[in-house]
Formats: sequence, structure tokens, C-alpha cells
Amino acid sequence: MSPTSWFTRPQRLAPSERFSTTDTEANEIALGLLQISSLPSGPWNDPTAPSLGPDDRALVAETWGIHSRDDWLGMIDHLSTVRRRRQAWMLRLAVRNDLDTALGRVPTTREWLAGIVAEGGDARDALPFVAGIERIEREVRRRVGKDVVTPDVYVRTLDAYALGQAVAMTTWGVALGYADVAEARRIIHRINVDTRPSFVSWVDFGLSYIAGRVMHWSDGNLDAESFEKYGEVWTEFATAVMPKRNGPWATLSWPATIDQRSRDRIG
Repeated sequence: MSPTSWFTRPQRLAPSERFSTTDTEANEIALGLLQISSLPSGPWNDPTAPSLGPDDRALVAETWGIHSRDDWLGMIDHLSTVRRRRQAWMLRLAVRNDLDTALGRVPTTREWLAGIVAEGGDARDALPFVAGIERIEREVRRRVGKDVVTPDVYVRTLDAYALGQAVAMTTWGVALGYADVAEARRIIHRINVDTRPSFVSWVDFGLSYIAGRVMHWSDGNLDAESFEKYGEVWTEFATAVMPKRNGPWATLSWPATIDQRSRDRIG
């Protein structure tokens, strides 16, 4: 089943009037905005996933295998630690990140492939991955805007997809009756504290989310249709970063003004 075929997709990112759109809690739940809006399960700032009706909740539970509170907590832990990672993909991206640091700019395709070979990899094996990541970047820049996804922003990690899902999963647990809002806020806070240092901006996070989503659902085998099938959340990304439409990511700060509560207090 297509990841976006369950529900009718939203046309805009309308917030709930019940919850703030400007405070620290709004900033933290906004990490899950693309996943929350792509299901959709309710307004991006609502931790209760109010749009999930009985049939929707049953489908979420069945699809994700979360039939108990323990299942739900285990899935959040999996998404926020294991993060759908593949070792080969991580190593290839790490080479690019290291080259960016050494060169002071994003490496060219040739330089990236040469760097992979220098680390013991095979250029022929790596080429489809490299080409796929660069294709995703081009598509996002073309659709969202080169003034937003600037040339210095590139896919440094694919982790944002799983992390956005972890935040959304937390809100789905409230809808399923596995937690109350206070506990959901604590879990979302913990996810933010642990993962914000891995990204430098909302745009960086959003690009990582889209790339992670496309790579996951295509199994890394990108063709001309893959972005159309799995990258369609670029529309929500574009809205989220648009100041003229009061996009949440345009108004909320990065890094977040994370509440300095002790991790020891987060359950």
C-alpha cells in the first residue's frame, strides 16, 4: 500500500486553535509536521491526533503493529534510535559530509565518488545511490525554490524521516489511548533534545525527511517516477517554510529554545 493512499491529503497546514503555534511545545512538535500532515492525523500542533477516527486508529495500529502501550513505546524507541538506517547509505553520506568539511563546500559528484573509493568503496556500486540522492536534491530545489533549499544545503543524513515519524507516532499513541498529552509532550521533548544537534535548520531537516522517505519506499532503487510517488510531501515542506503563509517552520526558531528540563525527568 502506498504510504499516502490511506487518507485524503490536506491542502494546507492549518493549526489547531486549542494549542500554541509559537511556544517551545509548538517548536518541538513541529519536528513531526511533515509526517503528521502527510497521514494526515490532525493539525500539526495538536498532540492528540484528533483526525484519526475509529477505522483510522485501527489501521494505524495494524499497519505499525502497535496493539499495546509497550508496542507503541517500542516503536517510538525504534524510530528515534535505529532510525531506519542502512550502513552502506550512512557510510556514503559520511564521506560526503567529511569532504564538505575538508573542502569548505559541497563536493561534486566526481569528488564524492572518488572519496567513496578512497574509503574502500566501489564507485560502480555507489553510483546509483549518489545519483539518487542528487536527483532528490534537484527535485526539491526545483519545486520548493533555490532561494530556500540553497546550494549549500544537501542531504547529510536520512534520519529525519524516522524522527518525524517518531514524533507523529507519539501523537497517535494519545489517540489510541496509550498516553495522555503530558506524557506525549515529555516524549516529544526527549526526541528533540536527542536529535536536534544532528541538523542545522528546518530546511536541512525537511530535505533529510523527504530524502529518507523517498529512499525508504523506493528501497534505494530510484527511477523517474520515484519522487512523484514518495516525495509529494514537498508541498507541505514548501508551505511550512513560507513566511507569507505564516508557515510554522518560517516562524519557529532553529535551534529551538528547548526547555532545559533535566533528561532525568523525561519518562
